[in-house]
Amino acid sequence: MLLNSYTDTIQRATALIDSKDFDAAQSLLDELPERWSCAPEVFALRHRLFTRSMPALLQQPLPAQEAKRLSSLLNARRLDATLTLARSLAARHPHAAIPHEAMALAFNAGRRFSAARDAAQAALIRAPERPSLYRELALSLYELGAYEAMGAPAQRAAEALVDDPLAQRMGAVSALIRGEREMARARFARLAELQPKNGAAHRGFAELHPYTDRQDKHLKRMLRLLKAQGLTPAEELELHFALGKAFDDLDLIDKAFDHFARGNALKKKLHSLDATQDIEDGARVRAAFATVRSPETTPPGPLPILVCGLPRSGTTLTESILAAHPQVAAAGELTFLRSRLLPLLRNDAPPTESTLSEVRDAYLAVLRTHAKGRPFVVDKMPLNFVLAGYLAKLIPGTRIVALHREPRALGWSIFRQCFVRTGNGFAYDLRDIADAMALYRQMIGFWEDAGVAIQRLDYGTLTQNPDTTVQALLAGLGLPPDPACVDFANSDRAVVTASALQVREGIQTGADAIWQRYESKLTPLVQQLRKHALI
Repeated sequence: MLLNSYTDTIQRATALIDSKDFDAAQSLLDELPERWSCAPEVFALRHRLFTRSMPALLQQPLPAQEAKRLSSLLNARRLDATLTLARSLAARHPHAAIPHEAMALAFNAGRRFSAARDAAQAALIRAPERPSLYRELALSLYELGAYEAMGAPAQRAAEALVDDPLAQRMGAVSALIRGEREMARARFARLAELQPKNGAAHRGFAELHPYTDRQDKHLKRMLRLLKAQGLTPAEELELHFALGKAFDDLDLIDKAFDHFARGNALKKKLHSLDATQDIEDGARVRAAFATVRSPETTPPGPLPILVCGLPRSGTTLTESILAAHPQVAAAGELTFLRSRLLPLLRNDAPPTESTLSEVRDAYLAVLRTHAKGRPFVVDKMPLNFVLAGYLAKLIPGTRIVALHREPRALGWSIFRQCFVRTGNGFAYDLRDIADAMALYRQMIGFWEDAGVAIQRLDYGTLTQNPDTTVQALLAGLGLPPDPACVDFANSDRAVVTASALQVREGIQTGADAIWQRYESKLTPLVQQLRKHALI
């Protein structure tokens, strides 16, 4: 839905409320797409519908002493007590927003994000003008992966709460997801002002800021901050990645590599990261695969297109290409298979057919929430390559795309990237990265030897010859050609990966040559790649 269409829907809903056709107005608001479902204008109209349904109750304000009790419990981080009191007050004062706001804060603090979302929405129906509620809603939506929906509340919170670090962080992340470079940079800059030691804020700004002068104010500020010490390891490692990017812009290769290496070493040590778990998972999956049988029946639903590869291999670009096709919807990087299927395969006893069927059905249900009526849904979790063959067995007709990229280019691209969480445990050591590439080759070869159909896609070929490569990709997946798949750069869909901004620029060439500037620094990577016969 375009902005003009959204504006028209809001005007129509307003007119329906004015004419007292409340059911029709409610239906119209309920049909809004995810992007606009949590916009302030929508909550303002839902508030009008809510107040008209219980006018008498509006004369019963929440006693100030009860609000103070809630605040005291929250400040003491007595979350269970907060929820107990808030639920009681919500039942006695159904019009009041404060109990629901307290529940949203408590649920977010306790990482119960679905409940936090529901509580924040309930509060906003009662108090749509309160910016702090949009902040809590944006946080819960972000943690739930509802990136389209988080945009409007995050923007509202960031605009209204300029001195609130969480509101600025949500605003920055949301702008980045939407491809709004300058807005994201401004939000990260403000966050760094509010929290001078926030390494992630500095890194977010650095990724969006072009450094052209060694006297750059932000560069000098980061160097002073690092020299002053007093940083936590988490703050320091983020700052090293930010400085690596700055010195890379200035073509100061030695300085840039030193900071990238120090940032990677810190993160590897802080979280005890390496490639061991991934390699062990691959071995267990291969050993158990012979016991898996295709189900006799498969529930109806969209078919998955798994886009697999190591991070930075072109999975986001491929997802953007496919998502532009009228028969394909995009679900982003779903964690479902790695959180639900992979743990079952780590057990000594193989999972039963009924257990696998339950996982399959639950996965299809997730895909249906993203499908929007389309027959295919892209799941671009890169590390699904370990599980791809299982899904092909469980859901016949599953399409699998396996990305390949020049190993040294891929290795360097991974090494210079500080990933948001710790899922890519191999990413912070050059030798571990090469080991992960070897595992990837082994798994893709294993699936092909087992008869699993895999569409291989080379990143370099895609960027050099996009028209013919995209046409071949679509044909291999059984999709008719569509010109939108090459001209996708103007899409306004949410993109939540390290490539969020690059894909807004369309298919670009030259990325595979960047590693050559650092060739003299990459000896551990090259040696390990040669050990695995990858180069």
